[in-house]
Amino acid sequence: MALIAGWTGIAAAGPVEVYREGDRYCPHDRTGDAAVLTEAQAVDRARTLLPDGFCGPSTFVSGCEVVPERALGSWRIYFHQYRLRGAERDWGGLTHTYVVLDARGNCYANIPGTEQGAPR
Repeated sequence: MALIAGWTGIAAAGPVEVYREGDRYCPHDRTGDAAVLTEAQAVDRARTLLPDGFCGPSTFVSGCEVVPERALGSWRIYFHQYRLRGAERDWGGLTHTYVVLDARGNCYANIPGTEQGAPR
């Protein structure tokens, strides 16, 4: 019985991240001799790998804050949804995602953030 209780505690520990995979969300279609992406090109490429409407505009999402980071020959692009309240960006209750690309734009990972209402 103690063994079952231990497994139940593990299962209820919190949300499990699920990577977005497949050609739509994480393609590996760039050849080794393709041009190395600039920051702007990496952001554009990553934006095409987001779910439709992720950055809005919609009822709840006005846009996305985008933070690109180049490290160790790859790109990590962070997108965080926001809602405009007047001239201010409000991130409360919205989600984020990361897209990680190699220097040429092949996807290493497309990692969704914790969904709304998920325990942290």
